[in-house]
Amino acid sequence: MTSLYDILGIAKTADSQTIKTAFKKKALLYHPDKNNGNLKKEEIFKKISTAYQILSDPKSRANYDLSIAPRTISYPYTSPKKKNNPYKYHSITSHFRASKIAEIDHKANRKSTLYAFGFVFIIALFVVSVVSIRDAYNEKIFFEKLAVRKSIFYQATAFYADGKLDATLSKLSELKNYILPYEKDMELFENKIYTELVAQATQYHQDNSHQKALANFNLLEKYTTFNEIILLDWQAQAYRATLQGAAAIRSLEKILLLGHRTVYTYVELAEIYDQLMEDSETALIYYEKANTYAQKYYETLYGKAYAILLKSTDLPESHYRLYNGLAKTYLKTNNPFQALKVTKWNIKVWPKKGEAHLINAKAHLLLKASRLACEEYLIALEKGMWTENIFCN
Repeated sequence: MTSLYDILGIAKTADSQTIKTAFKKKALLYHPDKNNGNLKKEEIFKKISTAYQILSDPKSRANYDLSIAPRTISYPYTSPKKKNNPYKYHSITSHFRASKIAEIDHKANRKSTLYAFGFVFIIALFVVSVVSIRDAYNEKIFFEKLAVRKSIFYQATAFYADGKLDATLSKLSELKNYILPYEKDMELFENKIYTELVAQATQYHQDNSHQKALANFNLLEKYTTFNEIILLDWQAQAYRATLQGAAAIRSLEKILLLGHRTVYTYVELAEIYDQLMEDSETALIYYEKANTYAQKYYETLYGKAYAILLKSTDLPESHYRLYNGLAKTYLKTNNPFQALKVTKWNIKVWPKKGEAHLINAKAHLLLKASRLACEEYLIALEKGMWTENIFCN
């Protein structure tokens, strides 16, 4: 059986420098550039390269040495039969009598011993032969599988050179999502592809090129676990911008399943249900969940007196969207009293914005409080909210 050590022409005890020197010497002899396309020498060069990759790495070399190490054979121990005692006690009155000891046949013993050793040798030779054949077969299969994997990798690089990222990633997925220790070039290439995909998606997101960003996000989702919160959020924004409400909801719900529950995520879901799916009832559920999280946030940072301490400058923009959207949704679901309750908080924290007063005007109109509706409408006008006058006669 030809081992990797035989391929390089070195001993099994060779050190790393000897392995490296032997590889260089062999590579110079069989390199394809020096053999004018000689397929036989090219095949030898591939085996030399593979042998060097495995033997130059201590871990893979140890695994290989273990795979070709000869197996030992043990046989069950059989205790010798107990010989009959030549002296036998017959009775109290009888005498001890010695039986006649047979003469030892040394020639027959030697012959039996030779037969035994010969039998053991034949068995051992047979076992070693079987193990050698098995190891040779395993090595053949190993090289065949390695050649297949290399072929897949080269096809993937060709697709990448043609700009076909989907085909590239599809081909790489045939490697069964694992990289062997001596396939570092494959690992580096795969990592490079994913890094480029994320970088491109980030740039497209910043440029508001939503369709291009979605193409990259979808590739990442198809070929990776795709569980980075920021990327899922950007994907949801791109779906929302392209009016794909159901897909945006799927991305945001995955964020929630990953345990990332925030006011912002609940508000995004509520707005999509309200604006794209035209489902005010479900939108209200998510707005109220966002309100629960917001109140926990306020109590954690400011204590139970947060209603006195909080100012608009202390809160992110998503909190204004929360209470403005919540009040509007209460109106849409015919609950003007709750809408008026929410707008009190809006007016306190964001006093310069007029939208809460316009919501109040609509709520009072539903409650048939015309004078209050007109007053709120006029305040909204003063704060820059221009809309059709249906409040003051």
